[in-house]
Amino acid sequence: MTTHHEVRQIAGKRVATAEYRAWQAMKNRCGNPRGQDYKYYGGRGISFDPKWGRYENFLRDMGRRPTARHTLERKNGDLGYCKDNCVWATRTAQARNRAYVKLSPQLAADIRQLYATGKFKQADIAAFFGTNPASVSQIIRHKGWV
Repeated sequence: MTTHHEVRQIAGKRVATAEYRAWQAMKNRCGNPRGQDYKYYGGRGISFDPKWGRYENFLRDMGRRPTARHTLERKNGDLGYCKDNCVWATRTAQARNRAYVKLSPQLAADIRQLYATGKFKQADIAAFFGTNPASVSQIIRHKGWV
């Protein structure tokens, strides 16, 4: 059952808010073994704060997302969903928070500087920094880690 806080009228239809959908998705990822992403969350021990079992508590802690580009993000991907470990973040910020990302804005600047010398191929730079040539290419073209 939904309340007026989590449902909006759009084109004459009742539609759940983005915050409510994020809350539902979080619960599904952590608690539904048949869910598509369960193995990456609940299946590896990621859970959510028991008080977040109630939508009202989740919304009180997280508030409304700042923009339509923001989604629910865990600051530390090895910890569960709770007030201290969650923020509303853009997809770009989330991509940089993944465990396998080892780069930073400073390293991106170093990559650009190395490439500008003309002495190194993108593949060599990628190997040195522990990333892939596609990431190096994006960095060089200022499409990533701007």
